[in-house]
Amino acid sequence: MGKFLIVLLCLGATVLSIPAVSPYGLNNWISLAASSTAFVAMALNQYLATRPRLLEPLFGGLDRMYHFHRQIGIAALLLILVHYFIEPDFRGLQLTAELNSLASDAGEIGFYGLVALIALSLVKRIPLVDWEIPYHLWRQSHRLMGVFFIFIAFHWFFIKRPFGGDALLANYLTAFGILGILSFLYTQFIAFTKTRLYKVSKVTKLPAATVIEAEPFSKAIKARPGQFGFLHFAKSGLREPHPFTIAGTGRDGSIRFAIKPSGDFTNRLRQTAEVGDRIYVEGGYGRFVHSRGGDRQIWLAGGIGITPFLAMSESLGRDEKRQIHLVHCVKDADEAVDRDKLMGKSAELDGFSYHVHNSKDNGRIDAAKLAETVPFEVDGADLWFCGPPGLRNAIVKGLKKAGNKLRRVEFERFEFR
Repeated sequence: MGKFLIVLLCLGATVLSIPAVSPYGLNNWISLAASSTAFVAMALNQYLATRPRLLEPLFGGLDRMYHFHRQIGIAALLLILVHYFIEPDFRGLQLTAELNSLASDAGEIGFYGLVALIALSLVKRIPLVDWEIPYHLWRQSHRLMGVFFIFIAFHWFFIKRPFGGDALLANYLTAFGILGILSFLYTQFIAFTKTRLYKVSKVTKLPAATVIEAEPFSKAIKARPGQFGFLHFAKSGLREPHPFTIAGTGRDGSIRFAIKPSGDFTNRLRQTAEVGDRIYVEGGYGRFVHSRGGDRQIWLAGGIGITPFLAMSESLGRDEKRQIHLVHCVKDADEAVDRDKLMGKSAELDGFSYHVHNSKDNGRIDAAKLAETVPFEVDGADLWFCGPPGLRNAIVKGLKKAGNKLRRVEFERFEFR
């Protein structure tokens, strides 16, 4: 539904360009239709970057909204290139020579800036040299897209065009120009109001994860079990926000993260995070919430993918009517985060069971090995998965081949760039 809405709004510019520009020739219409549609797409991308909670359910979660945000960026780039190579000719229709010249220069700056930044967003690893762009550099460069969008908006407001300011297309694009600029300003100057300040109360370094526990200074975030939040520290080297699944929350508003040290940021976090540190948390986001599922659920976690299930299992009470089976796949049993706690939960609740699959001793898990551990009928059950996509695809394919038709497969896409 969310994708359909965004595409519809973009196509609105294409449709409105027909009466406004088509009388001035095919080339002029193609160029202006492409640029108008791209302009709306860029404005909407600025809005999606604000992480609007209103639209999250329409996309099925913030993770999917971000992936569509990327696709819209690619589409906008292609449309901008069409406009660039098919240059419109509206001689004699400019507002003033000076303003038109400034608008033309602004368009050039915006064009080259956006092309460079969108291309950078699409390339995570530099070819040939095998160098991966660090997240903090990618994030800082990505923020400049709003700046170049403002150049493009200036270009639109003051460049020569064949229709007046009262045309439907003009009003349509002006509205989206304002939306895009306000959205960018919001992300830069007002979005901090969505974060909550916490103080780190405990840091535990487990073999497979760094566990951060924190207490709110005043107001805590609102998050359902299975959701994620954006976390950053108020200290050098850890300031850029990163998404992490919330491993648990307390009645006092306390929060818990289990973070695998697998990159620059997470390794620095493991080395430098201390009790007393101030952290900022924004959330919760996501639709990975088991209450949306059916009566029989298989929870499959790969490595640190256990984190949403920690919070979800913690929320289970004696009145839980669903049958839930959690399988945690690890290389070594020592990597199973909160194993004792989950075993205790399994002994406490009749409808919840827990199994650790140790690949070092038992080999790589497959659909048959998974099904052997499930204490209820696999056919018709839900699969809730968090881990490597390759494992998910292999398990789903294997279960299907064995004649087990899953009712639904739920997972999140955590690669936001």
